[in-house]
Amino acid sequence: ETLRPYSEKELPLMSVSLTCNEEQSSSKRRSLECECLLLALGRTANVESVGLDAANVQYHPAKGVLVNDYAQSMSNPNVYAVGDCVANVPRLTHMSGEMAKVVVQNALFKGQWKLSSFVVPAVMYTEPEYAVVSKPITVDENGLVIPTPKEDPAELDMYKAELQHNDRAILESSDEDSFVKIFCKKDTGTIVACTIVSSRAGEIINEVSLAIKHGIDLEGVGRNIHSYPTLGEAVMGCGLQYINSKWTTLSDE
Repeated sequence: ETLRPYSEKELPLMSVSLTCNEEQSSSKRRSLECECLLLALGRTANVESVGLDAANVQYHPAKGVLVNDYAQSMSNPNVYAVGDCVANVPRLTHMSGEMAKVVVQNALFKGQWKLSSFVVPAVMYTEPEYAVVSKPITVDENGLVIPTPKEDPAELDMYKAELQHNDRAILESSDEDSFVKIFCKKDTGTIVACTIVSSRAGEIINEVSLAIKHGIDLEGVGRNIHSYPTLGEAVMGCGLQYINSKWTTLSDE
């Protein structure tokens, strides 16, 4: 809704209504007034007209260079590619840096480091921050790196810890609506993904990244003692929820 139209002296004033996907009730709907609405629509790799055809390097004009699990060109294994020019990988600075390590190890030191082994966190530096982590890369039957298919929600269990009762959040009068969500394979503690909304989400997410990378299950996370008071205790809180879900009901005997 436009509250004030654009003029030569002023930007337009808009009213934007936001509704959380999980809570469609009007009580969870929020409105804000803004002068600009920024849409982050992504970007495309600039791989055309740079001579890749002459080097027999296959690419997708919008996605980028097609590579295998070792970051080699699918059509010319003597060529490696890293970063935003590669198809089907997250376009993140830390992703590019990690891919560079893969190429150095695999190309120069006979390594076998695979892109599909990556557990990649991503953070939007909003207020509060929004962070996610998962294993975003897999390979198809031809060995081509592709995005990992989305998990079926019916095959996952979700554990959620809200920060409104977290003592650090209370002390700092922050994170009233923040939370940590950890997703596990159905009926197991195997962590497959995590979503965090918090003022320090970018720092908190790294613990979950480590757990996924090294196969630490949610019970292991819950048994790990966390410093008090910290916002990171919410990760432990998800672990304790999982542990408590396995408790058996006390009998009357």
